[in-house]
Amino acid sequence: MRFVEAERRKRTINVELTSMIDVVFLLIIFFMTTAQFAKMTRAEVSLPQESGEQDPTPVEAGLVINITEGGEIIVNDASLDLTELEYLVKQEIAKYPDRSAHQLKLLIRADKNAESARLNQVVTLLQSLNIGAARIATEVPR
Repeated sequence: MRFVEAERRKRTINVELTSMIDVVFLLIIFFMTTAQFAKMTRAEVSLPQESGEQDPTPVEAGLVINITEGGEIIVNDASLDLTELEYLVKQEIAKYPDRSAHQLKLLIRADKNAESARLNQVVTLLQSLNIGAARIATEVPR
């Protein structure tokens, strides 16, 4: 009888949770900082309400171009004119190994009250740089 009790005592497992708690805290910090970076790329614009394409697997944009109501172009919290935007897009294209403009993922966020001429200027600029496709952000109507 003593032999069985001693065997039961040996079976108790001590689980160290310290390292698991450390990993959880690191993950929380990682997700909080990446969420802050995602907010920084988006300027305050009132998007047009359209149902748009509902892609079940959203693709993260490499470069987010914001066009405000006043026609200002904002990328990464910096206000740019068309020549600066062209230079920035060329730099982004240069990051790809074969320097192909078709690999660049762009998201254009144009305010619904912005002049369409400014959006046309941006799209024409992107087309002159051989950018094949850019997504235009919309808000899903409620």
